[in-house]
Amino acid sequence: MTEGGKITVSCVLNGAKTDLCGEAAQPASEALRREGLFGVRETCSLGVCGTCTVLLDGEPVSACILPFYALEGSEVRTVEGLESGGRLSALQQQFIESQAFQCSFCTPGFLLSAAALLDSTEGALTDEQVEEGLQGHLCRCGCYETVKEAVRAVAARRHGQDAGRGAR
Repeated sequence: MTEGGKITVSCVLNGAKTDLCGEAAQPASEALRREGLFGVRETCSLGVCGTCTVLLDGEPVSACILPFYALEGSEVRTVEGLESGGRLSALQQQFIESQAFQCSFCTPGFLLSAAALLDSTEGALTDEQVEEGLQGHLCRCGCYETVKEAVRAVAARRHGQDAGRGAR
């Protein structure tokens, strides 16, 4: 415990060893936003909309209900950690090409869950696999079909398959 009831947690944040300071039970989303990671968006504060999704040890979690202390010793990845060397990831680029967003408020959460899905699977993906991998994300603009199309395209391309609209 540090002064004023705050704690310091050590984690790997977007590939870099980092010490963060905050209140133990505060939402992790607040601490991450304080670090300038504004892709961690908070809307519902209940863990049901997906806008605050981060990857915790490779698994998508809602940072709005994840207590700050749970970051200790973990690998945390935010949407800012998807790019590498100033270049967008293949998934981010495909979201642009597929126009898989409208207002883009929900996009960071979709991207992180899609990245986790792609990291845990091989080959083309069916609509059912994509829907399961993206469950818990709400898009008020209704971009679900283009989001699924983008994820399927990346999945198919990584193994030299034609994404088309097939893989259903």
